[in-house]
Amino acid sequence: MNLGCGTRIHPEWINVDFISRGSGVIEHDLRKGLPFESEEFDAAYHSHLLERLSKNEGKHLIQECYRVLKSGGVLRVAVPDLENIVREYLKWLDLAEKGVIGAEDNYDWILLELFDQIVRNVSGGEMGQFLSCPNIPNRDYVMERIGEEFLPAPESARSSISLETSSENRNLSFDEIGKFRMGGEVHQYMYDRFSLSRLLTAAGFHEIQVKSAEESNIPYFSKYGMDFFHGKPRGKSSLFMEGRK
Repeated sequence: MNLGCGTRIHPEWINVDFISRGSGVIEHDLRKGLPFESEEFDAAYHSHLLERLSKNEGKHLIQECYRVLKSGGVLRVAVPDLENIVREYLKWLDLAEKGVIGAEDNYDWILLELFDQIVRNVSGGEMGQFLSCPNIPNRDYVMERIGEEFLPAPESARSSISLETSSENRNLSFDEIGKFRMGGEVHQYMYDRFSLSRLLTAAGFHEIQVKSAEESNIPYFSKYGMDFFHGKPRGKSSLFMEGRK
């Protein structure tokens, strides 16, 4: 079961998302439970979905994942790693204060990682503007942070992003802001290895472990390429954690 799949669809998985973006994707509001019988699946996976739900909605989703898994089944969760982001922030804050060359650029980026998807009121936000720039001064660092998901945008995409985010400079109505912020792009909560482990434990999972993009207790998981982009693993900003029912 691949929840919040977006366009990362695999034919050997049951793919589910709020809106179908591909053939065979089950369209369902994941805040309202899972449309499956109990103990139906051997494995469940969702990546960069949990942080887009409120804390209570996220708790309910994890409980639902537990319900639909068979005994011994594995849940794999990927989220932005709050601990890693905060440690990077503190490191580059200190180095920027000391005037280390290049530190200020990395400091600016890590602030975007920490805040932009929480505070933005339009699609893409400041992160979209930054990534659409043709000459990113710390490109290697950004690539290291977010991996192959970061690719130079074509000119048409750059124009689209800059036009969209320029609406930050005008007065948005409460309705416009509310509609966007409830649309699923904004991050509503963040997790670290302790809080995510505690959430899985409370739902009943055991054997909870932090994993890398390359390793999993789900048999043959690497062959599906779920946590890879263009053959390379997600960047260092992601936390991967698994638990067993």
